[in-house]
Amino acid sequence: DLVPSPDGRWVAFAEAFNVYLAPMPEAVADELPPRIDKREDPAVRRLTLEGGLYPRWRDDGLVEYGSGTRYYRHDPASGRTDTARIELEVPRAIPSGILALTGARILPMNGSAVVEDGTIVLRAGRIACVGACETGGADRVIDVRGTTIMPGIVDPHAHHHREHSGMLPRRNFEAAAYLAYGVTTTMDPIGWSPAVFPEAEMIEAGLTVGPRVFSTGENMSAGDRARSNEIGSYQDALHEINRLVDWGAVAIKQYGQPHRAQRQWIADIAREKSVMLTGEGSDLAYNVGTTLDGQTGWEHPMSYVPLYGDVAEFFGRAEATYSPTFVVGGASAWNEEYFWQVEDQWKDDKQRRWLPWRHLIPPTRRRVLRPETDYTFPFIAMGMADIIERGGHGAIGSHGQHHGIGSHWEMWMVASAMDPMATLEVATMHGARYLGMQEDLGSLELGKLADLLVLESNPLDDIRNTADIRWVMKAGSLYDADTLDEIWPTPRPYGPYPWVDEDMLRDDDRPLEWWDARRPGGR
Repeated sequence: DLVPSPDGRWVAFAEAFNVYLAPMPEAVADELPPRIDKREDPAVRRLTLEGGLYPRWRDDGLVEYGSGTRYYRHDPASGRTDTARIELEVPRAIPSGILALTGARILPMNGSAVVEDGTIVLRAGRIACVGACETGGADRVIDVRGTTIMPGIVDPHAHHHREHSGMLPRRNFEAAAYLAYGVTTTMDPIGWSPAVFPEAEMIEAGLTVGPRVFSTGENMSAGDRARSNEIGSYQDALHEINRLVDWGAVAIKQYGQPHRAQRQWIADIAREKSVMLTGEGSDLAYNVGTTLDGQTGWEHPMSYVPLYGDVAEFFGRAEATYSPTFVVGGASAWNEEYFWQVEDQWKDDKQRRWLPWRHLIPPTRRRVLRPETDYTFPFIAMGMADIIERGGHGAIGSHGQHHGIGSHWEMWMVASAMDPMATLEVATMHGARYLGMQEDLGSLELGKLADLLVLESNPLDDIRNTADIRWVMKAGSLYDADTLDEIWPTPRPYGPYPWVDEDMLRDDDRPLEWWDARRPGGR
């Protein structure tokens, strides 16, 4: 944002999520547009250190702006800034009543054995009982005999806040698609704060249907850019992390900081603020360095395949989390193209419902066919399995490439090196631990949030059965996995799917001339 003052003397602007004030530069005909440099120009005033958005001028010559719950008003003449805190509270959407699901095979994912013919009782959004449970006091009992129940999927690398900039629709395919595919919790590492944090709150308030959303907000990348600030000191890092945490971040994304001092400042502050610290994976030596500097884990694959034992031992002993984001990684082709190659994704009815044609059709119909041995996901999965075997952790990460089903592709690629049970652990408990949420998410245990999938078939028999979903439950609310119509506690339809364009999805092989002849004035 850049807005001139009513009297033409000043210009207020927001850059890298802080607000600045500068004298209006003089423009001379036939010259390049004037340039304001917030770092080099001594006349530029920095009005905020820990966040500022939407600068606007009042009629009385004061500039106003906001940050989180704070409203600011600055007087350029006196230099005085007044601040007010504005708080709006809405109740969290917590279902009332008691629901029991009976007769299912239950995969607790907490180290316990599989429960056959078991029951799960859910009360006020939490799990009240797993296994042999009394159902006499339940408001509703549903017989799900023949199904398999597993915890909701945790995808800690899902960029799904790109479509809308600030104006968020109540029905948002970028959120709903994940829940429809059983992803009950996501984290967006590098999300635009004015979109991702409001979306998370709308979902928690029950105003939007979607997964539980966490985010880092913007990444802390090297250099001074439109959306990032130079981290030249411990104080710079503190200001940036204070902003992100104040706005709602549960983790920090360190992205390519070149110096160890910078990375250690960020790690020390993240530890002090009790937030997780992840980073952009890349070169093997860089990943070793960031782990030594205190990072919790990293995302994207290392290009070194296979991963040797000394490296796996190091990351395992560090208890680091490796999230390869298989779909956008590999020493060769991106692995998402494997699934475009082996299946006609654009024909799938569920994907047609939850993805706009512009997201689904162009990449999946125009496919590259290559030998399957060109894809390196089995080697990447072997490296992650070796790290886990030595005490580390893994995580899936669909990267927002192919919303919904992409999280399952991640699991299926993990399964190229791990058995189905271990694969499911990566997609549930490991992801919850990566977010620091293992006390509430990732397994079916007493007191945890009621996030679960009711599957028509057993993923322990075939890992691809993870996508054979009848119902999905998030925080105790039960939905039909195909339509997201709510089943419990308040039966109601999801509503229209405004992103679906039936004309674009219509199968029709009649010649174009047939249509041309029927157009007004057609030949």
